[in-house]
Amino acid sequence: MPSIPRTLTIVAVLGGLAVAGCRDAPTEPAALVVAAETEAALRVAASLPTLPQLVERARSAGKLEPGEAEAVAEAYALWVQADSTANPRAAAALRRRSYALAAPVLARSLGPAGLAEVEAGLRQWIELASTALDGVSVPGVADALNTARSLVARAGRADDPVRVAEVLLEAGDRLRETTPTAVARRLIRQVERALTTREGPADRAGEVARRRAERLLRGARQALAEGDPVLAIRRAYYARQLLGL
Repeated sequence: MPSIPRTLTIVAVLGGLAVAGCRDAPTEPAALVVAAETEAALRVAASLPTLPQLVERARSAGKLEPGEAEAVAEAYALWVQADSTANPRAAAALRRRSYALAAPVLARSLGPAGLAEVEAGLRQWIELASTALDGVSVPGVADALNTARSLVARAGRADDPVRVAEVLLEAGDRLRETTPTAVARRLIRQVERALTTREGPADRAGEVARRRAERLLRGARQALAEGDPVLAIRRAYYARQLLGL
């Protein structure tokens, strides 16, 4: 099964928002200006420890015992099914089942040192993203970071390594909501809803802003379809600003 590729966290995207120019965008929004030391941190790439990535790590290292390969294959299938399930409750139930299957295997194969490394990676992701978020409002990201922070703290207090692995898997999935693609999709949906539900602008300035937002939305969709979520976020974020969101 494929591992999750290395990707820039949302901190890199927020850094891009702070420094990127966009012909259709408001210039240098004050809320997106970050300090120099933060900009350096934004360039850090990280591999988010989620179920597929951790299972692949154990498999590639040859640490799976007889029978464990089937368990993690089923866990991965459930995880993928959850990703394509529209009903949030059903998706959560599928993820819990995938964690329950994978956690015993990961707890044994990774061992205490491996689990501690996973926890440290999640903490670093949370810290970098939280630093970059200061003063920036992006739908869903703060909630995901707060939930993941609580889960990682819970894992740190747990004595049972299987339980530790389960909680860390859940934290990794919550942090997937802070990755560029996930954030781009949420921003695009928010702009789409605003354009669909709001009445037409009352003056020419409002009409001009709406047309610019529509153009940025089309550009955001195109960028996401072409595999550039960073550009999609920039365009959708500026569209939100134009609509007063």
